[in-house]
Amino acid sequence: MHDVRQLLADAGGPNPRLALASVKALADELDWLLVRAVHLARAEHYDWARIGRLLGVSRQAARQRFERLAPLVGPLPPHVRGRTPWQQQHAAIIESGADARRRQRFESFADDGHDVEAW
Repeated sequence: MHDVRQLLADAGGPNPRLALASVKALADELDWLLVRAVHLARAEHYDWARIGRLLGVSRQAARQRFERLAPLVGPLPPHVRGRTPWQQQHAAIIESGADARRRQRFESFADDGHDVEAW
């Protein structure tokens, strides 16, 4: 990261070459900071509409610009929030076991000759 104060001073200085280079460096820093801020907002479960309002653009414009740069697969479900990664993994294993048992019961019920259709 550059020294922003020095870049600002150089951008406002009399040397056009240094001013242009400084403005370019400032723009790069601002882009990086903007992506970082959007990533933080998504991590705090801000939706694209809220981010767009704060940036002064539409929800669609914010999403199109930042979705690839600041990815987040939606907020965590309520039953996972506040858990350690080990607890999250344990819960996922328990849930997958329960899914397997439900699938097995469904299949055995269908194998017994009952007329069952999956949704």
